[in-house]
Amino acid sequence: MDFMKWFYPGLGIKRWLASGIVGFTLVSVGMAIISDTPILGLIEEQIKNVVLTIFGNSLLIGGAIVVFTGIFLLIISFREVVRAFIKAVFPEFARSQVRPIYQERLLKRGPKIVVIGGGTGLSVLLKGLKDYTSNITAIVSVADDGGSSGRLRDQLGMLPPGDVRNCMVALADKEALMEKMLNYRFKHGDELSGHNLGNLFLAAMSDMYGNFEEAVRQMSKVLAIRGKVIPSTLEQVILKAELIDGTIIKGESSISRAKQQIKNITIEPQFAAPLDEALEAIGEADAIILGPGSLYTSIIPNLLVSGISDAIKDSKALKIYVCNVMTQPGETLNYSAGQHLEAIYKHGGYGLVDYIVVNDQPISDKELLEKYFIDGAEQVEIDFENLTKLGVKVVARPILDERKLVRHNSQALASVIIKLILSQKKYGSNINFIDRLILLEKSKS
Repeated sequence: MDFMKWFYPGLGIKRWLASGIVGFTLVSVGMAIISDTPILGLIEEQIKNVVLTIFGNSLLIGGAIVVFTGIFLLIISFREVVRAFIKAVFPEFARSQVRPIYQERLLKRGPKIVVIGGGTGLSVLLKGLKDYTSNITAIVSVADDGGSSGRLRDQLGMLPPGDVRNCMVALADKEALMEKMLNYRFKHGDELSGHNLGNLFLAAMSDMYGNFEEAVRQMSKVLAIRGKVIPSTLEQVILKAELIDGTIIKGESSISRAKQQIKNITIEPQFAAPLDEALEAIGEADAIILGPGSLYTSIIPNLLVSGISDAIKDSKALKIYVCNVMTQPGETLNYSAGQHLEAIYKHGGYGLVDYIVVNDQPISDKELLEKYFIDGAEQVEIDFENLTKLGVKVVARPILDERKLVRHNSQALASVIIKLILSQKKYGSNINFIDRLILLEKSKS
């Protein structure tokens, strides 16, 4: 009786079994017509009469067509029956096969994109980009010295894992589940309180494998991320900022709380060595994206690592800066989009940006806007004239997300960037015509 359950409605098996029977019948009849040997009696005669009507006396050709039609039906039927069986018995396995097939056929042919920065801004962008390509390299700042990352850095001598963890979670296959689990923050216990699970996971992996770089590589495999995440340097970097009144502040967490504008920022050691993998990714990229993220504590620190800025300038890739939606008290108070870009040029040199992507969508939630205003933040002004003088092309689009916080909309921002990349002639040889159309259509949805 259990066997009969396979024929219940909704499983999609009966129709394909019927197609298989028809296919077998056609193969048998076709062979009978070719060999002029009766096999199935009345059914054969009826099909034979149809073949004679269509092909006249050319029974050999007609019989061959009937055979091949039957074989085609058999193949399709067998495939669909197996697929229906797997879907019914192993639903999780069936769902898990969708992404690898899609990745093989499209994501692996997507543009090679290097994203440079840190913080939550970078992870927001990565969540959107991973739907278009798996050829993503996130080069992440390791200057964090606050919170859980800072404690692990001080106690274990490891690189701060926070920004790296955020990027890996953003690129993970099952992002929502991973984000909930790895961002879980312990609330009790003298030693555990304030730490989140992802940071402790990276700390454990770093201890197991002997270095942070290998820990990130192994954790990336565990999360099955689309792309790769690498620190900009393996050295213990300390940020140092000079404010406009001459005051010197050390440490990322202290700089982000500064009450005056930042005049200049440097790193110690001054000549921190980059990872070779980071330089190689920049050299091979179709597009290099700076930001979004905290200007002085997430983006610029990467440009101060030896060789990073020069590699970007020498690269033939399309260079894009994604400007923040809001100013940041303590870092970019009253900054326009042009002033953000001027700071990047001041610390990394000219030639780092071809296009600047800015949000031109007003904030509609007045209560949310008021909260930012009270904290000293405001929507970044787009000073088109100044940006033109700085030699960049401006791409202004409505790319705002106002849910809970004001930030970029992952999908809208990724769509803008992908269309910008695909519009470049130099990228045309790296992707076939059909894949270009699929990516463009997806970017419109």
